[in-house]
Amino acid sequence: MTQKSPPDFSDASQWKEVRYCPLCGQGGFRPVVQAPDRHYGNRGLFQIVECVTCGLNFLNPMPTVDYLSGAYPTDYYAYQPATPEPRKSRILNSVKRVLRPDTTGDPRFEKPGAVLDIGCGSGTFLAAMRERGWQVQGVEFDNLAAERGRQEGLDIFAGTIDAAKYPSSTFDYVRSNHSFEHVHNPREVLLEIRRIVKPTGLLFIGVPNVKGLMARLYGTYWWYLGAPVHPFGYSPATLGRLLAETGFKIERVNYNSKYAGVVGSIQLYLNRNNARVGDDGQIARNRFLRLIGHWAARLTDLLRMGDCIEVIARPI
Repeated sequence: MTQKSPPDFSDASQWKEVRYCPLCGQGGFRPVVQAPDRHYGNRGLFQIVECVTCGLNFLNPMPTVDYLSGAYPTDYYAYQPATPEPRKSRILNSVKRVLRPDTTGDPRFEKPGAVLDIGCGSGTFLAAMRERGWQVQGVEFDNLAAERGRQEGLDIFAGTIDAAKYPSSTFDYVRSNHSFEHVHNPREVLLEIRRIVKPTGLLFIGVPNVKGLMARLYGTYWWYLGAPVHPFGYSPATLGRLLAETGFKIERVNYNSKYAGVVGSIQLYLNRNNARVGDDGQIARNRFLRLIGHWAARLTDLLRMGDCIEVIARPI
């Protein structure tokens, strides 16, 4: 994978020690793992700690936002062009989803409204919602990804949600699917979402689950650990507390895991002594093993110990 501008993570001036937990405000932490970047090959070791009071996981020290933005490769999956699937591909993918369903648990709405996708990449989800009659807007920190979406006619703001300055009570649906763990200021982001979502609107957040079975089993090799691009790691308890403290009531918690947490983690372990990163290897790319891994992940979901949690909440 190629880097846009590889950051020099050895620059101590770009790191800040976290003295008090961003969730509960207490100061006692225990080390969880010290991990390299196993996905994109950024140099360095990154310390992840857990608050002994509330259980929140986070990088400590914490890199600056601009510093961390250089850690994403140009071919990061969310940055690819947002083109709708051809009809033939939609039919084939519908058959595949019967055997290996991998859709998110987005809530159902009686009619289209206004949706905001935070961390939308180049806007694949927005393009699909637009086809269903929704008024779509997105926020994406990466300028290149946002521009790719705008070339498809999508309204994507390049920057952060607070900088977008949307009017209050604008959106019927605000969504952050596997982008919330990437933000450096989760409390501030949720407060801003609380301001711009309608009183009758819904919020969807999908994040990795640091208390899942695979996280416990694989540790530093867990696929979703994501150091350093995941500055925070959540569990149902810590995410629920954060939502409650920012004015939301949880309506549903769903576990929705995929094969990557099983076979991807094995591949990261096998790559530990070579220069390969991410899913570069025969295990992670084997379709049969992916299918087995998918259903193993679904079993952990049934046990409520899956890799990924999806929360639907309403503003109080």
